[in-house]
Amino acid sequence: MKKRLTLTGCSGERLDRFLAGAVPGTSRRRAKRWVDGRRVWVDGRIELMASRVLRGGERIEVEPEPEPDAGEPPEIPVVWEDEHLLAVDKPAGIPSGPTRDPRRAHVQSVLETRLGRSLMLVHRLDLDTTGVLLLAKDPETGAALARMFRERTVTKTYLALVRGRPPKAFRVISHLREGHGRVHVVRAGGMRSETRFETLAWARGMALVKAVPRTGRMHQIRVHLAGEGFPILGDPVYGGPSRLGSRVVARQMLHAFGLGFRHPVSGEAVRVVAPVPPDFRGLARSLLGPDRWRLAVAGVRPG
Repeated sequence: MKKRLTLTGCSGERLDRFLAGAVPGTSRRRAKRWVDGRRVWVDGRIELMASRVLRGGERIEVEPEPEPDAGEPPEIPVVWEDEHLLAVDKPAGIPSGPTRDPRRAHVQSVLETRLGRSLMLVHRLDLDTTGVLLLAKDPETGAALARMFRERTVTKTYLALVRGRPPKAFRVISHLREGHGRVHVVRAGGMRSETRFETLAWARGMALVKAVPRTGRMHQIRVHLAGEGFPILGDPVYGGPSRLGSRVVARQMLHAFGLGFRHPVSGEAVRVVAPVPPDFRGLARSLLGPDRWRLAVAGVRPG
């Protein structure tokens, strides 16, 4: 039997904001996911608009999705490894490194427990972004890699599914500033950011885009694409749709496809690729068609 929570609406408040405040431990993003997943009823009817403004006194029922088993660490596949470095394929829904909640599992802690040794995280991916994440096995290699990321000698290649039809190739340069859980484009005082984009395929008002960020700012690719009018599917924070017809897009469709760099110890060229995850691949195939998807991805190379 699935458990439902019953609440009473508050006048003048958006539904997602109300749920975030009324259900302990709930964010607006999670509340919107409940609405998109047909888990919220207002006065007995399924509600599909997270932005609905409540009049007050409504009977609101919520059927939260089941929480993952905290005792089972997620599978984090290794995609490349040597005596100095470890590259893994980060799944969605787990932080790259430590958060404000010391009890929350993250990629670094799961791998350290599995390997029985300390690791150094040299860069991060957003919570719901999948793909290549690089960790160092010793402080010297970690420091060298961190310096390479700062000096922009590491090439990062991402894939994104977006709304709209972007140009074949374009570049975005802006200054970004973080505030209230979001990142904003500002005219002065922010951090300079630069991303190059290439549209690989387009169909049905959606596109597959390759992104190569020159800098590594928080939410950079998401903000740049949204600012150009092409928000990432499943990214409501920056205007990306969480629903395509009857299909729910449960997370932002952004995948860190590959990294290219010179090995800080051997000096050899290293190129690491993470397979496109099933949810991203399945959505892309359904939107673009299997042949167009296959041809588009076949030409993508990291580094």
